[in-house]
Amino acid sequence: MKFLEKLSLVIFSIIVLVLSVILVLIGFNFVEQSVFSILISKVMMSAQGTYIMIGVCVVLIMLAIKCLFFSDSTALKRDKSEDGVLLQNEDGKLLITRSTLENLVNGVLYEYSEIENAETNVIIDKENNVIIDVALNVAGGTVLKNLSAKLQNEIKERIRETTDLEVNAVDIEIHNVEVGEKPEKKQSEENENKEDNKE
Repeated sequence: MKFLEKLSLVIFSIIVLVLSVILVLIGFNFVEQSVFSILISKVMMSAQGTYIMIGVCVVLIMLAIKCLFFSDSTALKRDKSEDGVLLQNEDGKLLITRSTLENLVNGVLYEYSEIENAETNVIIDKENNVIIDVALNVAGGTVLKNLSAKLQNEIKERIRETTDLEVNAVDIEIHNVEVGEKPEKKQSEENENKEDNKE
């Protein structure tokens, strides 16, 4: 049924486009009006031509009415669910938006002092598979393999705990390694803070 609706909409659009171009050409006097009036009068002279013309007009009127007044309500629902993952149960619906997932990922990234700058992109396909792309600038001296493995595990775990969604992949792309001071370890900072608090 969807194929027939799309096909009819394409045909309707082409016919409206052709009629619009013809009217513009007539309006700017590129084509004489008499050419089209002769064609229409020849078609209308025969009974078959008249029935064909009336049939085409009725079909166009019906397509126009359908497009104007009977829009697909499921398309609106699909647009909402494309912005995130729509979960349903017997009590209702829950829409977890793309921006919510990006904020969860950013929360994990902010916990790492090695990360200088980060960009997050969440991709959700039609089957609600979640793929996370993270682009990073990291401080010099960072072991990239260890950092990326930790990030992948923590991001997956945080999203699983918070939203109950399984992340299919966490793709990490290192754009730049900032040359300068070595990153400070969070644990050494915490130890220093504990020692200061004891004093």
